[in-house]
Amino acid sequence: MNLKIKVLDLGNMTFYKNELIKTDNENEMIVSPSYAILIQHPAIGNVLYDTGNDDSWDETYSDDMKRIYPITKLTTIKEALQKEGLTPSDIDLLILSHLHFDHVGGLKYFSGTKAGKKVLAYEHELKDAFYKVNIAENGICGAYMRPLFCNLSGIGFLPINDETELANGLTLFIQRCHTAGVIGLKIDLKNEGTVIFCGDTIYTKESYDREIGPGGGINKTDAEFHENLSMIKEMKQKFNAQIFFGHDIKQTNEWQNRGWID
Repeated sequence: MNLKIKVLDLGNMTFYKNELIKTDNENEMIVSPSYAILIQHPAIGNVLYDTGNDDSWDETYSDDMKRIYPITKLTTIKEALQKEGLTPSDIDLLILSHLHFDHVGGLKYFSGTKAGKKVLAYEHELKDAFYKVNIAENGICGAYMRPLFCNLSGIGFLPINDETELANGLTLFIQRCHTAGVIGLKIDLKNEGTVIFCGDTIYTKESYDREIGPGGGINKTDAEFHENLSMIKEMKQKFNAQIFFGHDIKQTNEWQNRGWID
């Protein structure tokens, strides 16, 4: 098996563009994709990066999240894997970029599986998210929803603290932006070259090109955005890499239409 990747379609949300990139047009809307990255690695097996939204979002999400980030299409990670002839039990390793609702919503499907028993996440992100939801009166703090990741039967976490080479061609790196820490992926493909998945630290190509951060309330400071942006641009140059952004609908659709990429 050669190292290859596929961008899985998990639906989308439609909301004000300012949530992803600052804009003077307060009424401009944007479609924001939800996806997971399925990686087939010759040494590790099936690796999954993120799990999308929760199909029970109407019960588990806060009123604010449902109002600000309404879901307009949803495919569960279980359904997306089924289209590939897989089940959650076929996943050998699960990585969560961070613990916001639209990335951890499908974690419940991995309860009791080999991947679910050792979910990789950044240690400071785990501590911050668990602390916030457990001191919140209703278990909801911003984009963190306690029912989605806390005290799930059959789910355990394996924290990482720094850049981690999981296997040849697959490296995790830490971005201290957007949350207490977002795990990015650096994947070296034979034909496509190096691809850097930066997750929600940089939402769109427009944000990257124009160096404009998000305006939404759940994001951290402009200084952290620009510091992380500089790091990603240095990585792009160093590795002659392509950048895959966190919620860029055009890029996501293009890569989904390509199928498996090696």
